Amino acid sequence: MSSQTVALSPTESEAINELLAAYHKSLEIQMDKDVPRDRANLADLVNIAELSVRRVIAMAKQVGLTAFCFFYNISVC
Repeated sequence: MSSQTVALSPTESEAINELLAAYHKSLEIQMDKDVPRDRANLADLVNIAELSVRRVIAMAKQVGLTAFCFFYNISVC
């Protein structure tokens, strides 16, 4: 740890761990087919965008109350 680095508090560490867990859980969403992105047509790009939205929704559902309260600075949680 450098002189400019500050250790995370237990709450900060828990919030980061919840976000990481939610991110990894969102990776489980799969497309029907793997689209080669260098040769994608408009329909493929729409499907890729849909996958991205589904991943964000899945991640948001997994984020726990601790992370939510921490990142929005809510003290009642």
